[in-house]
Amino acid sequence: MKVTGSLQEKNGIYQMVVRVPDKSGTCKQKFKSTRIKVKGKNQRETRSNQLKAERMLAEWLDTLSKTEYYGADKDLIAAIEDWLEQKKKTLRSDSYEAYRNTYEVHIKTYFENKKMRLGDVTPRVIQLYVRSKEDAGQSRKSIRKHLVILNGVFKEAVAMGELAYNPCAGVTVSAKQDEHFEGTAYEISTAKKLLVAVQGDPVEPAVYLGLFLGLRRSEVVGLRWKDVDMENGIVHIRNTVVRFRTVSEQEKTKSKASKRDLFMPDALKAYLQKLWEKQEDDRKLTGRKYSCDEHLCQWPDGTTYLPEYVSRRFEKVLRQNNLPKIRFHDLRHTAGSILVNGGHTIKQVQEFLGHEKASTTLDIYTHVSLEGKKNTAQVLGDLLA
Repeated sequence: MKVTGSLQEKNGIYQMVVRVPDKSGTCKQKFKSTRIKVKGKNQRETRSNQLKAERMLAEWLDTLSKTEYYGADKDLIAAIEDWLEQKKKTLRSDSYEAYRNTYEVHIKTYFENKKMRLGDVTPRVIQLYVRSKEDAGQSRKSIRKHLVILNGVFKEAVAMGELAYNPCAGVTVSAKQDEHFEGTAYEISTAKKLLVAVQGDPVEPAVYLGLFLGLRRSEVVGLRWKDVDMENGIVHIRNTVVRFRTVSEQEKTKSKASKRDLFMPDALKAYLQKLWEKQEDDRKLTGRKYSCDEHLCQWPDGTTYLPEYVSRRFEKVLRQNNLPKIRFHDLRHTAGSILVNGGHTIKQVQEFLGHEKASTTLDIYTHVSLEGKKNTAQVLGDLLA
């Protein structure tokens, strides 16, 4: 249902009459005078007055369509809450928790006291929200996550006939000149020192998987022995463990591209063989039977490491061994940097790391590939010289 209207004559003046559907779909009428006379001094003026009145009616209908469309009087916060409840049925638990956190920390705190309805939200309102988050120091990537929620709410409202248009359409997020991300990476010599430093430490298997396979933390913690084909030397990346508010393990990767098969280098294969033997001894000591769902990163009793434990323990190992401070995720960047510097193409590194787009890989490793280009140019120069 939509807002409709017509012109009527009252005391020789054009009167606008519009019909606006309410929550139940029942139309309520609104009246407004145009202050334009129906009859002019001549036929030409009469026709001109009619056109002016029709334009005024069209403008009023357009305004009301954006502010008082069927469902537009629904409370904004309630509408977002309803949308989140629906998304809960289709999203991974960690994704839903991330959406919920973004809403409660940012969107709800901004809009709750404004007491706005769906129909009150215009592109300017959304743009002002974006600017407030930019001024607060939020990154472009974070603000886009906010807009995913808001856009989803209004897109659904339009689809359900509750609004005439989506106020998020066309809203932009300013790009910061210094926002380009470059992951910190170890040099090969430093990476070797790290491998020595973690020997015998609980975080050792996680570090090996991060360095030799470039796995994300969720992939490291989620890797199970049934995903490791020792005979053929292949690791199947199929499972992840994440924690936002609660721990979630799912046989699902970050994206379709993240589901990949990786060949093990000999050094990693030898290490995993020893790790298997150690965990086999743990099973005998604890009286546990082997389960194919057991993880590579686990305690002697078979309990899987929590993702945050890996990060905390990794940070402690670096501190105790006076190694440069990096995040655990930077082991992934170290693997990618070594491959790019070693002459592997961006496409090869993309598939190895499980990036969905080659542009993502190129964006992250541009500073690394420049060194490769320098070496290429030097080779050409030597040959021509």
